Amino acid sequence: MNSTILYGHKIGRTFLLMLGISLVSSCAPNINVDDQLNLLAIPAAWQSPNMTAVRSELNWLNADEVRDLPEIVLRALENNPDLRVSANRLRTALAQQSITDGARSITGDIRVGATRSGDFERGTADNQSFSLRGGLAWEADIWGRLANDSASAEQSVLSFKNDLEFARMSLATRTAQRWFDVTESVLQNDLLELNLEKLLQAEDLVDSRYARGLVDVLDLLQIETNVATARSNLSNQRQTVTERMRILETLIGSYPSGRVPQDIELPGLDNLIQMGIPASLLAQRPDIMAARNRVLGANYDLNVAKKALYPSLNISGSTTASGSDLQDIVDIDNLAWSVVGNLVQPILDGSRRRQQVVINEVALDSSLANYLRTILTAYQEAENALTAEVTLAEQEEHLTIAVDRAIASEEKALEQYAKGLVDILSLVNVQRTRISAQQSLLRVKHRRLLNRADLHLALGGQNIEGYINQMADADQTRNNQEIL
Repeated sequence: MNSTILYGHKIGRTFLLMLGISLVSSCAPNINVDDQLNLLAIPAAWQSPNMTAVRSELNWLNADEVRDLPEIVLRALENNPDLRVSANRLRTALAQQSITDGARSITGDIRVGATRSGDFERGTADNQSFSLRGGLAWEADIWGRLANDSASAEQSVLSFKNDLEFARMSLATRTAQRWFDVTESVLQNDLLELNLEKLLQAEDLVDSRYARGLVDVLDLLQIETNVATARSNLSNQRQTVTERMRILETLIGSYPSGRVPQDIELPGLDNLIQMGIPASLLAQRPDIMAARNRVLGANYDLNVAKKALYPSLNISGSTTASGSDLQDIVDIDNLAWSVVGNLVQPILDGSRRRQQVVINEVALDSSLANYLRTILTAYQEAENALTAEVTLAEQEEHLTIAVDRAIASEEKALEQYAKGLVDILSLVNVQRTRISAQQSLLRVKHRRLLNRADLHLALGGQNIEGYINQMADADQTRNNQEIL
């Protein structure tokens, strides 16, 4: 039995270690990742929002008023192509993590060979031989480089997981918003149909008065112009309904047929949110969590690049056996084995490793910038949605009054026109004001729903009303304690 064991000399090993440390010390200073991550006072605890049920994504709506919407959102989550892409990215990251973790394990292989040779011209006898070779290899992670590589892969998996979660939240929100678009367009169509009916009634009134010679032909021409315009607007609105429905169908992975469900209404909203929302709720947003994961992953990658400048210790072992018969290679007495330990220090590599450190430093700084940009964008979205929550509610309140007054004015104008107390222009202007106010009120209700959905998404899918109730209970408890 043969054996060979190779060891490095103590003096040579010390020299290589000192050389590696001197190379690393020449690199740029470290970036304090923790300070950068906490620059905007984001809490250290990160938790994913609950995505176990579709209705949890619609908790900002009254469930009794959205009968069809949960089913539509569910279809979107099942069929949307973009969501499949995000899911496949996560699967790829999980596979890559397994590959990276495997680098810390022992690797090995077994090879069996057989040869047979002879000379046809000389007629010499055939020679045959069999061989068996096996090998094992392992790299000692003395600097933690492989551990950092595994940690980077883990952060990559977490970032794609949070990307997928935010994609699901965004898809549920966008599906609800597109459903509201369809509903609003249908209701606008209904308003225009009702407006056409009222104009036709007014036209009958004008025709009657014109036939009796009570009004001029100008009145007849004016009302006919308004009727024709109303028909044109109605035709255009029908096209809008079909186009919006096709957008929704495409989003949920269905054929864009443009067929609109019957009997749909815009759901109502709860009372106005008047309390401030704490910035800490933004920490729940999966896109912020994903950006943070990428910062941590980039920091691990930088550590990997720096530690690649250190010496590496590789240990390998092999065993061989050969013979003219097959039984020779399985005879333990014929096995020869060896164990080799190599301490390798890169010296001349065209500065490739040090430039890789620079590349990873730039990547880390870019990921930090992207993280801060994601946070600031989240703040902007939340603040805009909170501001719109107030202003849109005020608009709805005023427009509700305007619609009531416009309807009453139209009824009065028709009555006075029938008596000859007002001219046709006054009647036409009153009718235009009425339909305009009705359309504006419907648009504001629609925008409030879109904005509430945006606010829900901006706060990471939190149950806003539940949070407000908790805060109100806490304030009440505090007031009671102060009284006592």
